[in-house]
Amino acid sequence: MSEITEHQVIAAIAAKGGIARLLGGRAIHAVCGASLPATLKRHSADIDLVTRGRDRKALKAAMTELGCVPEQEFNLLNGKERMMFHAGETKIDIFIDVFRMCHTLQLGHRLEMHPLTLSPADLLLTKLQVFHAERKDLSDTAALLLACGLGPEGLGAIDTNYIAKLLGSDWGFWRTASGTLKTLDARAEEICGTHELANALQRHITELLQVLETAPRSLSWRMRAVIGERSPWYELPEEPDVDHLPTTA
Repeated sequence: MSEITEHQVIAAIAAKGGIARLLGGRAIHAVCGASLPATLKRHSADIDLVTRGRDRKALKAAMTELGCVPEQEFNLLNGKERMMFHAGETKIDIFIDVFRMCHTLQLGHRLEMHPLTLSPADLLLTKLQVFHAERKDLSDTAALLLACGLGPEGLGAIDTNYIAKLLGSDWGFWRTASGTLKTLDARAEEICGTHELANALQRHITELLQVLETAPRSLSWRMRAVIGERSPWYELPEEPDVDHLPTTA
């Protein structure tokens, strides 16, 4: 089959009465647009989406209509929260309500905030939740911070109030996110490629870390903080092996 785009998939799901939004590398590129520094651009072969549980029927109908090949075994075992399809050489990875990796993000109720992608704040959190952040995760985090900046919801900026509230109720997520930001700060010039971009990025990181340090914290956050790193606070997800999938519909 011919190459498929994220716009086609999202439109097909919408035509069946559902809603889906983009995350991952393609979402970063879409949100950052012309503001994305050339040194932080990267190609993403996969299409990563989030939809709602109540739109599962619309999702399946849309994928069938588009001629996408389902990963039958994976979808049977994980279909409550995640499904996978192939369209030619393109893998389509679809999270349902929940993004569950090193930490868990509830996203089903936040999909209407942006017409194509998750909100910049949610996109950032999908990157900050990675405990062993790879270069691509750090690069995407840098791109979001530089292109969107920090500010109130609704202005295209990264909503720090939302992030502070969410991480202020989850010590483990807060610990991982803070650590990822500090790693990026230490590697800023390597990731950005220029001294000027690195300085700008480090200013954003300092501001966001200050938000996380001073945000109100729930009782459960404070209780978990007492235990600290003596007990694991993150998961180490394994990427599913789908190499056996057919590459044509």
